[in-house]
Amino acid sequence: MEPNSTSYHSQGLSRGLAALRALGAAHHPMPLAALARAIDLPKPTLLRLLAVMEREGFVMRVGQPPAYALGPSLYELTESLAPVELAEIAASVMKALADDLGFTSNLGILQGRAVLHLAVEEPARALRIAAGGFLDHTYCTGLGKMLLSVLDPRQVDDHVPTRAPYESFTDYTLTTREQLDAELERIRARGVSIDDQERNRGVRCMAILVPAEGETAISLSVSGPAGELSTDDEERVHRALTEAAAEIASLPRLGAAMQNVRRRLAIA
Repeated sequence: MEPNSTSYHSQGLSRGLAALRALGAAHHPMPLAALARAIDLPKPTLLRLLAVMEREGFVMRVGQPPAYALGPSLYELTESLAPVELAEIAASVMKALADDLGFTSNLGILQGRAVLHLAVEEPARALRIAAGGFLDHTYCTGLGKMLLSVLDPRQVDDHVPTRAPYESFTDYTLTTREQLDAELERIRARGVSIDDQERNRGVRCMAILVPAEGETAISLSVSGPAGELSTDDEERVHRALTEAAAEIASLPRLGAAMQNVRRRLAIA
């Protein structure tokens, strides 16, 4: 009985590893039928294996109808061997957003009194709005104001200039704490932050929060010419941002990528 039992469990482990290899090679979620064909296994048998691996976090079901993808437990095991880069895992979502809207997409977090651009993707068009460097101001950017709005009001002082009036870049720049506080209240009520030519003349930006768990808030934005990202376009752009932010929040390696970001900032 013992050899047979050992052989049975070894066979199950071998089949489970084969399923993981197939999912990793596919680079996209696989429906049950496609995965069963790929590893030449009956669907009922494969379904039982996947149920065990899903409980342990090594695979996850995504989409509708459901398909299978590698899960967070697998990435946690490999994180120490190959640090996960946020720009790399979010690139496809952000590039699709940029191309769909024709605007530059940005992903950022707070770093002291600045907003740190973690990833930037530009649209496939001749006219592009490039990011103003990896660090930018908090009080006059879509990303920065979105991130400030989720802080306790008593923490805002730690992330804006120490003295007012703040530096003005255009006629629209908010230069006092009173103006900024009123703007943050509007952002909290709407769930979206808008930089209406406050940082750069002729450029508008919309940003929302990525609904991801963790100790570090992340914001996603798009920037474009003011004539193309007008008030009439805001509902459409907000909808696209919301869908992309949800995709980023569901990335299985997001937690590992953010740990890598925090580790680097601590070292810096």
